[in-house]
Amino acid sequence: MRLLLAPYKNPTTSCSSSELTHTLPHLQQAQVDIAVHVTATLNITAFGARQKINHLLAVEVGTGLGCGAPALVIESDRLLWRAPVLLSLPNAGYLGQVGQIDVDAQTGEVLTDAEHLEAIGDHAECLAAGSAITAD
Repeated sequence: MRLLLAPYKNPTTSCSSSELTHTLPHLQQAQVDIAVHVTATLNITAFGARQKINHLLAVEVGTGLGCGAPALVIESDRLLWRAPVLLSLPNAGYLGQVGQIDVDAQTGEVLTDAEHLEAIGDHAECLAAGSAITAD
């Protein structure tokens, strides 16, 4: 499990996650001591979030898409599992990341909408079109 604290604007909400990187000095090397304490009940595991996202991708977007390893993210007042959406094709193998989807770690709600899923599908089509797929 990874804890991610980096700038990110969720396309489905107007919230930004913790922007810790903007508070660090702009140096080549700096020593920092960061302590984060969060007490919460996670009702959804990383594995459960991954299952929910994979099911959604298969039903709503199409084949060739799968969920990578989710990272636990603190965003506003929520804990989220944020997972990359990856494209792999039988004749081309792994092609790359085409998006990401969040799952609320407490409620299990998949935080996406039809527009976001369509954008993921569009990115996947563009990436597939640019790959060197050959028919055997």
